[in-house]
Parts: sequence; C-alpha cells; structure tokens
Amino acid sequence: MDLEKTQRLILKALDGTEKDRGTLLEYLRPRLVLWASGRLSPALRAKLEPEDVAQETLLAIHNGMERFEGTDHRAFLGWVFKIAENRIRDLADHFGAKKRQPPTAPPVSLAQTSPSTVAARREEVDRVVRALPELAEDYRQVLSMRRFEEREVREIAEIMDRSENAVRILYCRALKALKQAMVEAAEDAGPGPQNP
Repeated sequence: MDLEKTQRLILKALDGTEKDRGTLLEYLRPRLVLWASGRLSPALRAKLEPEDVAQETLLAIHNGMERFEGTDHRAFLGWVFKIAENRIRDLADHFGAKKRQPPTAPPVSLAQTSPSTVAARREEVDRVVRALPELAEDYRQVLSMRRFEEREVREIAEIMDRSENAVRILYCRALKALKQAMVEAAEDAGPGPQNP
C-alpha cells in the first residue's frame, strides 16, 4: 500500500463527505482481507471467510468514524486493526458458544468503483489469501505488522523480541516466501477459461 495515498485518504475521510469515507473504506478492504486471512484460526476459517471479517470491520469503522478523535494516520490504522481484532474475537466467541446472530442488513458498497477494478483487486487479494496460510507464523506476523498495520521496524523488533536487522531480513524472506506461495497457488488453480 502507498503510504502517502493512505495518509491522504485518511485525512480526507476524517474531514470529508460520506463519499470520501467510502473511498477510504474501499481502499482499506483488501488490506483488511489479507490481514484477517493471516489472523483467522483454522477452526474459525472453516466457518467464515476473511472477506466476512473485513466487511464487518468496515461496517464498524463506518459506524464509529465520528468517535475517532485522532488526526494521525498511524493512530487511525491502529484504531482500524483494533476494531478488526475485536471482530475476530467476537466471531470466535460467537461460533464457540454457537449463538445465533440477528440478521444484519446486506453489505452496502460505500464507493463508486468500476467492476473491472473490483474484479482485478479481488483476484489479487484471492491469490494472497490462498498463499498466506502456507507461510510460517513468523512470516505471517512480520508481513501483517509491516504491510497491513504499517508499524515501524523498531516497533516490530520490540514486539518480536528481535534486532531491527533481524526483522528486516525476516521481512524480506517473508515477501519472497509469499511470492513463491502465490506462484504455487496460481499453478494449483490451473489455467483460467480459454478463449476460442
């Protein structure tokens, strides 16, 4: 994700219109799907898709945007991923207790995005979602913190109890492993429809 674009969209959405918020939420959707894909346990993954977690998180963000008091993009992203963590915890509790949820309104698209852009984005996200579970836990963790949560290397080093250099090396290896896993997932999926 482009850091400058992320900052610009967040600032515009916090002070802007409903359309600006929708644009930001659509921009965050693939990031949340990928993040959730790395965080869902196998048991929870059997019951729901990362897209479900992303959709519920986006709805909670949309409904709670007025209550966000920060102005910094990192604080906003921290808030977003805290909501996502809480949604996963709530969903785990729900499925663990086998409770029934009341029906919710169907998801509403919050932005005007072309169908071809949505399809291309979804295909790319799908490739990464299939590849992430194949990675080692450390790789998933460093990718999640660096790419999705946009944490600094110094902060990741503290959390993972490693040197900053070790985190940089781990991150590079994780990216390489993700790329390889995506290639393998694409090969396993086989060729797409053939044109006559």
